[in-house]
Amino acid sequence: MNAMMNLLSKSSQIFSKLLVFNSSVLFSMSLQRAVLFLVVVRHWIFGSDRLSIAESFINGVRFDLCVLGFINIPMLFFVWAISMDFTINTPNKVFQLLRKWTPWIYLIVTTLIIHILGLFDMMFFAANSQRWTYYDWRDSGLSFLGRVANAWGGFFTFGVIALFLMLWLFRGVLPLRKIQQELDTMPVKKANFRKSKAVLFLTGFLLPLLTVALAARGTWTAHHLNKEQAEVSQIQILNQMTLSPAWAFDKKF
Repeated sequence: MNAMMNLLSKSSQIFSKLLVFNSSVLFSMSLQRAVLFLVVVRHWIFGSDRLSIAESFINGVRFDLCVLGFINIPMLFFVWAISMDFTINTPNKVFQLLRKWTPWIYLIVTTLIIHILGLFDMMFFAANSQRWTYYDWRDSGLSFLGRVANAWGGFFTFGVIALFLMLWLFRGVLPLRKIQQELDTMPVKKANFRKSKAVLFLTGFLLPLLTVALAARGTWTAHHLNKEQAEVSQIQILNQMTLSPAWAFDKKF
């Protein structure tokens, strides 16, 4: 029983840190949508009311949360695995390396993909007024990059690329590195198991599980989040902006 309580105590501490990290990434994804709006979309939505624009950003957060939900499904099992007494105390150096680096590398790679997709998507959006998908990549490759870069000019294009890399660095890499350092030195808080079993079960298992599941579904209803939730206006370019680049990548428009 104590081993289970130790697992829940440690995992609840890690999940609280990951909540801060995911909030940072969500903020970065919202900034990407704001950049897309300012650079591309606002020039093509004459006559659109402010309520529809606001609804596009609000619903866009739901699509971003859906992406983060799917990314964090493996993290649930990673966190529970690295919180076990056996994993923490084992002298096996391979286990210790996996415990320390696997979650960090996984989140670094996935957030990098999010930001690269966001960058390519914005440049494709500038040329085609819709989200970039796998099917567009398969049919025309990255030919749009040169056309858009020529239209924007070298200095502006470099500025956009630098902005997205900085978003990844400051909203992804640095917060995650700081969290990892804290986890390496953070002791397992001693818990009064008689009084806190329910709390530990809630914060170390149930709440993270429900939060990730709800985020991945994107809705309380019986059906997953779908493209209809992005239909906030008669102006299709605004509806396209509502979607998340990573969510839209495997869709066909």
